Amino acid sequence: MQGFGPRALTPGDGWDWLVQAWQLMWRRPLLFVAVALFAPTGSALLLALPIWEWWLPTGSGWLLLVVTLFCYGLPLSLTVTLACALARAANRKRAPAFKQLFNRTAAKALARTSLFLFLLLLQGYLLAYWMQSQLISPDITGGSRSLSGSFGVADTILGTQLSVLGSVLLVLQMLLAVFVIPLQLFRELPLSVCWRSSALAMQLNPWLLPMFGLVGLVLLILPFFQPFSIPAQVLALPLPAYLGVLLYVAWNDLFQGGAEEERLEIDDQYQATVPGGSVSRQSGVR
Repeated sequence: MQGFGPRALTPGDGWDWLVQAWQLMWRRPLLFVAVALFAPTGSALLLALPIWEWWLPTGSGWLLLVVTLFCYGLPLSLTVTLACALARAANRKRAPAFKQLFNRTAAKALARTSLFLFLLLLQGYLLAYWMQSQLISPDITGGSRSLSGSFGVADTILGTQLSVLGSVLLVLQMLLAVFVIPLQLFRELPLSVCWRSSALAMQLNPWLLPMFGLVGLVLLILPFFQPFSIPAQVLALPLPAYLGVLLYVAWNDLFQGGAEEERLEIDDQYQATVPGGSVSRQSGVR
């Protein structure tokens, strides 16, 4: 399928994306609830591994930061990527969403895209931690520090998840890599091509930069304000899955002209009206 984008849109279209993302999630609410639970559950399981009790007491502050990002960032990255993939599967209405992901090619694309997102998050946090160590000169020996006292980490799993999600948005925005995730996931293009296409989409739609930047900054700092701690816990659960769905909706509009679902419906009508339509579809005749 050939794409239409990237193309220039208006902030009004961005508001439509927010609405369409919620509508798409409501098509399969139980499915996306299960996806939303993956991030905190995965973080809790990783934090419970006994290996951290052996490494962290003797590790440095840098090791503490990497372990924290691994436990929180990796499940979060996989949640965002999985929600993005499931959003497309649910929007197609061709088969139950999970059945479209039970194949080797889809699993490889999910793993590769999630790892890419996690590495972007890791490099962003390491750069911020290095800058903090240069400007403030904190004690990074980390001899008696705990996970809850490390750089950029809130006091709870959901609070930290929300802060890490804000960091993801800031890193993607600064690197103009917001649409690399759906491009890698759905088109499997070379990374350099995905990055150039994403940067071009952001250049054509500069209103996306303050939107992602402000939202990312708010999510990053919200868990550290005590009056907002409870709302932060509530927001932390659905937002990673919602962000994944939103990325699909935005990609579909910017790069596909919003015509993917329409094309599938036309194909279904053609198959129903033309004898032997399924055979012609398999042979690539449109």
